[in-house]
Amino acid sequence: MTDYKGDRLPSKLALIYQQINWLQQQPDGILFQENSGDNCIAVKKINSWLLLLLADRETLITNVAQSILDLNNPLNLIFPYSRAVLLALVWKTLPQKIYVIGFGGGTLPSFFHHYFANAIVECADIDQKVVEVAQKFFGIQFDDRLKVAIQDGREYLAQQSSTVKNDIIIVDAGFGSGYMPYRLVTQEFYQLCKTRLSSAGVLVVHLFHKQEFNAAAVKTIQTVFAQAYICNLETGNSIVIATNAPDLAKNEIFLKAELIQDFHNLEFSLIGISLELKKVAQLPEWVKNWETLPIFTDAEIPAGYLE
Repeated sequence: MTDYKGDRLPSKLALIYQQINWLQQQPDGILFQENSGDNCIAVKKINSWLLLLLADRETLITNVAQSILDLNNPLNLIFPYSRAVLLALVWKTLPQKIYVIGFGGGTLPSFFHHYFANAIVECADIDQKVVEVAQKFFGIQFDDRLKVAIQDGREYLAQQSSTVKNDIIIVDAGFGSGYMPYRLVTQEFYQLCKTRLSSAGVLVVHLFHKQEFNAAAVKTIQTVFAQAYICNLETGNSIVIATNAPDLAKNEIFLKAELIQDFHNLEFSLIGISLELKKVAQLPEWVKNWETLPIFTDAEIPAGYLE
């Protein structure tokens, strides 16, 4: 984004640049590496990009970057999935409270924090070291509107008062293997999310690249929410947007995406992404086996889910 509305945003962005400026002078390669729990956390620099990697501690293998920071434009959303998350704004254009499960490098929470000056962005991540790395390398600055709890994201949500309502809940927590933690794809979890959403609130779920379970996850979401829209990305992962608000026609979604793109001067085409939103009925590869798909519950993890 190159055009900033209001005096507050440039000054905040200047603080981020000030905090990450030292990284511009660092050589390419691994800048940080440390074991934390079952993972090895690494920060790698490639030209003007900074990558946060979580690798298996024994094999040091990962095929997923948790976060990417553009040192020349720290509010730029690099990942296609993070751009698709912004489609939640079609239903909640001016969110007042946003909850994010999975902090990583904090690029998505930072985006909401900077461009929605009246919103509180509350996050949860189970790894303290990941959050410390985000503060040191990714320009994250916590305040009364951007907060993180070091806790299991589902537990944290369950402990909130039922009177606390979020306009948007984003579930963005996954293993390097490409799986969502099972406790974040069950019917009971989605029912909990429903109770913690405001009227016409939006649940956004980042489904990772293990496609054989993604359709079942969406079927499970549909047992709780009246509307579920799917955006399957070329990268192999998907974004699901679920809400109990009235269904929107494709042209309504398109027009709202256009307004959001113009107002925030997005550097990518949210309009184009909106055209990829589909209902299950528009996905023949899922419809064919829909009736045989399981509904995920806390009681039992499907065979092969964590392989």
